[in-house]
Amino acid sequence: MEEDLIQIFEMLVAIVAAIIAYWQHHKKTIAENRTGEVIAFFDPGDDSVTTPPATVPSRTWKMNEETRRWVLSGHDAANQGELLSQIEDCEGQHLSHYYLTFSDRGGGFYEIEYGLMKGSGSGNPE
Repeated sequence: MEEDLIQIFEMLVAIVAAIIAYWQHHKKTIAENRTGEVIAFFDPGDDSVTTPPATVPSRTWKMNEETRRWVLSGHDAANQGELLSQIEDCEGQHLSHYYLTFSDRGGGFYEIEYGLMKGSGSGNPE
């Protein structure tokens, strides 16, 4: 009877070890998938991930306050409001690359990538 109990105990230990191993493997697979998404998001040559995964901190793709002040500098109140609205809309969609347009000062645009000003110009960004 004692040997039967030992075998049952050993079997339970083996089952628990198998469950733990499966859980760890599953967790590792999920982490590897997330890592691949993050790498693809920041890779300029890879368009497979265009919105930041949840694991990417928003500070890496949202515009900081200093850049916002720079974008708004020199514009009249109406255009400042429009630019802020465009920023909020684009960041709300989690876009990492977009254009902001303005109509004062002869009209123009700012090209924004990962929350930083990449370029600017007059006229239409096309």
